[in-house]
Amino acid sequence: MHSLRLPTGLLGSLLLLASTSCKHCNEPEPEIFPPAVYNVSYAQTQCADKWGQARTPQQLETVATAYLAQQGITLASPKATQAAPAAVCNACMCTTGVVLVGQVDASQLAAIQALGFTKL
Repeated sequence: MHSLRLPTGLLGSLLLLASTSCKHCNEPEPEIFPPAVYNVSYAQTQCADKWGQARTPQQLETVATAYLAQQGITLASPKATQAAPAAVCNACMCTTGVVLVGQVDASQLAAIQALGFTKL
């Protein structure tokens, strides 16, 4: 009877140690090297965009990238598409349903986010 207490106690201690030693095992690993470029998007508004109005997705690509270049931001691979129907409202902040996506260097992410772009 006494011969089973030691192995049982030892096994119980090992299981307890194993269950408490990995509290953060299910958390994702932190990025060791953050990405060099980030994908970003911007939902066009009816009349509140900093670069002015653009009537077509192609015009949006042109005027937005030109404005961003003036701000020292390079938007790589810009692509504007009609992603959703336009919002039914008359305010300038209402969206048109056109979304501009592209890529920016990590060093420019904060600046482009300050202009209303979101990181994807």
